[in-house]
Formats: sequence, C-alpha cells, structure tokens
Amino acid sequence: MHQFSIITPTYNRVKYLPRIYDSLLQQNDVDFEWIIVDDGSSDNTKEVVEKFKKTFKIKYYYQENRGKPSAVNAGIQMADSYISTYFDSDDKFCPNILKTIWKYFDAKTKKFEHECVCVTGLCQYDDGELIGRKFPHDYYVSDPIRYLDNKNHKSDSSEFFLTAILKEYPYPVFENEKNVSPSIVWNRIALAYKTIFVNIIFIEKQFLPDGLSTQNYDLMYPIGAEIFHNEASIPPFRLKLQIHHSARYIFFARMNKKKNIFNNAKNKLVFPLGICGFFWNKFKTFLKKFGVFHSLNNFLIKIKIKKGYIKKFK
Repeated sequence: MHQFSIITPTYNRVKYLPRIYDSLLQQNDVDFEWIIVDDGSSDNTKEVVEKFKKTFKIKYYYQENRGKPSAVNAGIQMADSYISTYFDSDDKFCPNILKTIWKYFDAKTKKFEHECVCVTGLCQYDDGELIGRKFPHDYYVSDPIRYLDNKNHKSDSSEFFLTAILKEYPYPVFENEKNVSPSIVWNRIALAYKTIFVNIIFIEKQFLPDGLSTQNYDLMYPIGAEIFHNEASIPPFRLKLQIHHSARYIFFARMNKKKNIFNNAKNKLVFPLGICGFFWNKFKTFLKKFGVFHSLNNFLIKIKIKKGYIKKFK
C-alpha cells in the first residue's frame, strides 16, 4: 500500500499535466501513485502519460465523458494508499509537501493526529500571493463548518483525506449534470469527522480561464445545488447560514420543478424564514434590475453610520 494517491481527473488538459508531473518529481522520500482518470479526452493525453510512467507509479484510466464527479469516483476506487487528494489540472505541489503531510499521519491508528481524517492547508498563486488569508491558528483541530464557515473565513484550501474516508463518501452523480460542488462531500465528512488545519502552503494554483473553478456551480448544476443548500441548512451551520441555505434550497427546488419542497427540507424549523429569504432575494433582484438596490443600500449604510452601528472609513 502506498503512502499517497494523487488523483487527477482530466479532460483535454494534456498541456497542463507536465506541470503536475514536474511538481511530483520534487516529492522526495515518499511513496505515491499518480492516478489519472481521462474523462473522454480527444487530445493525446494517453501518449503523454505513457512517457511519464517511466519515472514513478502511474495508473491511467480512460472513460467516456461523464463529468468530474464520475471521474474522481473512479480514481478513488483505484487508490491503494493511506492518504489521497484530488489534484486538478491547474494545481502544482509545493516541493516536498507530501513528506510534510505524512508527519501528521499516525501509523498505529491509520489516521492523522487526534483521530482526524483530513489535513487542510493553504493555497497560493504562481506569484507567491496567498489565496484568501491564513487560518486563525497555525494548528487547530476542528471541522470546516464550525471552524471556517461559521466564522465567515474565506480562503482557498487544499485537503488531504484518508483514502478510506473518500471511498466512504463518493461524489454524488446526477443525470445530465457533469459537475457538482465538492462542498457537498466536504460538508458530509465534516459532520462526522475532524480535520487538522495548518498554516502551511500545500499547492500553487493556476486558475484556467475555462476551468471548472470559474464556473457558477449553482446555476450550471441546479440539481446538485438543491441538494447542497438543503444539506447546509442544518446545524452546526450558524442560524444566518441556515436561513440563507434554506432560501437557496427553495429557489433551486422550484427551478428543478420539485414537489413536496417542505417535506423534503432538511431543516423544517427554519423553512419559514427560508421562504422570507427567498422572496427577499427576488425583491433584491427586482431592485437591481432597475438600479434601485445600490442606492437603497448606500442609504441604509449612511443611516447605520449616523446611528453608530458601523464606523465610517477615513
């Protein structure tokens, strides 16, 4: 069994694979396998991967184009390791980062320290600029919901999970939708297990103009969006987020022409507030259409400053 499995779903991204390959060459004193799932590429991905195989263990699997969720599920099922991560075409490992992550793994328990199932670090751009901001602590054990989402902490992160956990929590696959927000899976894991958060940069990202990271998951994949927001409308999300997600759940359930929206709601207690949020969002859209929203918002900010609720920037 390998220490790591690096799973890369790819679709017509052959020119970016050498970037990942070069970063894997900089991982010393660790045993890893690179699993490349070719999701129906029409370029020469297979030929390029064959050249890579001369250096280290690579598993290449081709499937007809079914979308990223199907590809990552296929990759994790092929994984034979203790630790796995999903690694996109616009990613690049920092030198020797796998060796650093392995230090958090407990060989006796087959888990990370403190019985955790994930180690989460930071990401940066190619120029070295941090994406988002550092975590509140250099080392902390919690889960993304309580530690990050409930504190409104915005930062792009990189996760390394126990392989067994990713096998237990596959990506949901929906007919006619070839992608889904990974937050669905991360939230499901967060409800059951803990994560180690460290202020260490794991990867560099090169966001591609036509990459999946530039897509609006919700509007492009409404079935997945409905499920994501419904599942995120429950505790331990803070009440404000529960209401927000409940309103979004109602929006996408209506878009998907679902019946029994209330009966299928995960949090029926906040559902009435979610309805209020749903109509408030529709009202804001109406105001924006006629250019009224920003004027009204600026007026409310002036009132808050006058009343002392917020401070005026100098």
